[in-house]
Amino acid sequence: MLLLLPLAIPVLGAGILLVFRNPRFATRAALLLGALEVTALGAVVWQVHVHGELQAGQYLRADALSAFFLMGIAFVSGLVLIYASGYLRHTGEGRFSSPRWFYALVFMFLFTMISVCLSANLGLLWIMMEGTTLASALLVGFYNTEGAVEAGWKYLIVCTVGIAFALFGTIVLYLAAVKAGMSPASALDWVSLMNAAPRMGFDPHLVKLAFVFVIVGFGTKIGFVPMHSWLPDAHAEAPTPISALLSAVLLNCAMYALMRFDGIVSRTVGPAFPHTLLLIFGVLSMVVAGLLILVQRNLKRLLAYSSIEHMGIIAVGLGLGGPLGLLGALLHTFNHSTAKSLLFFSAGNVRHNVGTLRLDGIRGISRTMPQTSAALVVGGLAIVGLPPFSLFISEFAILSEAFAQAHYLVAALFLMVLSVVFGGFAYHLFRMLCGAPDRRPENARLIPSEYIAMGIAALCLLFFGARIPHAFAVLLQQAMAVLK
Repeated sequence: MLLLLPLAIPVLGAGILLVFRNPRFATRAALLLGALEVTALGAVVWQVHVHGELQAGQYLRADALSAFFLMGIAFVSGLVLIYASGYLRHTGEGRFSSPRWFYALVFMFLFTMISVCLSANLGLLWIMMEGTTLASALLVGFYNTEGAVEAGWKYLIVCTVGIAFALFGTIVLYLAAVKAGMSPASALDWVSLMNAAPRMGFDPHLVKLAFVFVIVGFGTKIGFVPMHSWLPDAHAEAPTPISALLSAVLLNCAMYALMRFDGIVSRTVGPAFPHTLLLIFGVLSMVVAGLLILVQRNLKRLLAYSSIEHMGIIAVGLGLGGPLGLLGALLHTFNHSTAKSLLFFSAGNVRHNVGTLRLDGIRGISRTMPQTSAALVVGGLAIVGLPPFSLFISEFAILSEAFAQAHYLVAALFLMVLSVVFGGFAYHLFRMLCGAPDRRPENARLIPSEYIAMGIAALCLLFFGARIPHAFAVLLQQAMAVLK
């Protein structure tokens, strides 16, 4: 029941929310249901932390790796629901574009992402990853403008094609397991595959072929270059709370799925092959996204390319392996989610008050919107990896592992990209904050929901940069042990 509860609440909640035609009642119901969902996820994380792996039937399981990502989902989704309660005050009633539809679709989106992390079977994991695309496509096109509809269709088509590659990879891995003598009933069970991989002699050619398709398929959802084309458009056109969910939760779920396959392949054919592919995609994503950050003209597209860069950083950490590489990669998934949520919330405030997200139309907001500007500065300094913010810790761990393993080219490119990104963000932020404002916003001060969501994210970035809580560190170590 403990594993079923976080799945039942969003499904039932989505149906309940459609009943509330009054936007105020829909918002209150969504906040209540969100609190219940965060509590249910917290209970799962705590039980795994204290008692170890949880199992519910043949298809649901939560281990420390699942719990670590569920914790991130609970944290970000809670912030998103709080922020959205104020953000949607300007949204009117309409077909598929009212608060009740927004919240109902958000809860279905959460259901699919939580299901990914609770799937014990790789086939079910693939189904739920495809479900994330279907559940969020209407949210990407929520504003029903020409650009939003185009972005929604592009997101749907590109990600569906990409996930088809992951399906083929999953089938090939299943074939390799059955040919090696595994029972067809357990040939997609992750724990069974991890136990059988070192001793049953899987065909290495099939396993390598499977991972190539898997990294391309799930890499499309992660936003690896060159499969990233959907991501900037979807982030730019989606409502700000959805942009935060896409960047801070969905990309992590796809990375989680890739970690599961990497663990099996590394045990079967050794870590050299999968980790080399991870390093190639990771470095390529970092370099291309870092350079494109310099030339962006839209604030949310700038943040989207930053997400691609940080997914590349996580892939580099996984590709390097080792204790610091794996520690840095897992920690960076949480740190990036926190910083990117803060930045997207700030971008949403800029859009409401300035009326545009075009960087050349945003001037002097440090004078007209001091609170939002402060959040942008904190988020910007954190996202480029400067101390004392938490992203410095995870990036430093990955860089240290690169030097420890004598991957000097990877380390040099890593440092180069960080320098370029720092320069790009500093340039864009300086232009937005300084200069003469075109007009003075009517609602420049933050409302309570914005204060709470943005304040928690900013404090978390500072606190985790100074000291990682003991319970969090233990869960992080337990998650690392799952993949070793």
